[in-house]
Amino acid sequence: MKETPEKKIILIAEDEEYNYLLIEELLLELDVTLFHTKDGVETVEFCRQNPAIDLVLMDIKMPIMDGHAAAILIKEFRPELPIIAESAYALDHEIRKYGEIFDEYITKPINEDELKAKILKYINKH
Repeated sequence: MKETPEKKIILIAEDEEYNYLLIEELLLELDVTLFHTKDGVETVEFCRQNPAIDLVLMDIKMPIMDGHAAAILIKEFRPELPIIAESAYALDHEIRKYGEIFDEYITKPINEDELKAKILKYINKH
């Protein structure tokens, strides 16, 4: 019997419901399992409790704890977990600041091809 590979798991940390639904739609054809958190604290806890997560797509501007602070905490216990930052701001100094903790950076509005390419780079789906 041939084994089917398990779907990759992506956590979308995004406080805006519309943005989450858009990302969900963009990633439909990748055949991945998506989970959704709405603030940094929830995101850190979800990552602690779910070691099978393969990648986090992290909004930087979130309530309670921002994505940068959440990513720092996640990298302490999951340093190998790829985290892609998403932000409406693409200033060079911000990209340099966040580039130290995030594996990739994508700006809003999100370009579908760029998003998929960056995700596929880390989850190794062909």
